[in-house]
Amino acid sequence: MTETNTEANSRSRRAGGIILLACVIIAILLFVLANLGIIAAGLFTFLLLALIIVGIICIGIAVFAIPMYIMKDTTVEPGNYELDDVSPVNDDKDH
Repeated sequence: MTETNTEANSRSRRAGGIILLACVIIAILLFVLANLGIIAAGLFTFLLLALIIVGIICIGIAVFAIPMYIMKDTTVEPGNYELDDVSPVNDDKDH
């Protein structure tokens, strides 16, 4: 008799948990739908802030990179740069 009582109790707990989970999900969906304008404005503000931060980072990189590129001294060492003189690295050994 205790086996069936415990099994029925376990089934009712699972059913109650599923119903409680469904109620929580429905409540969250209703909250989101009721405050959709506020959530959309918050997301728009967040995306705008992220875009501004990315723009500032790009401008900062440009401020540092362009002068460094201008000041870079390009040196070319004299020599032969033909592909015929290039030897393989692994001498026909497969990896």
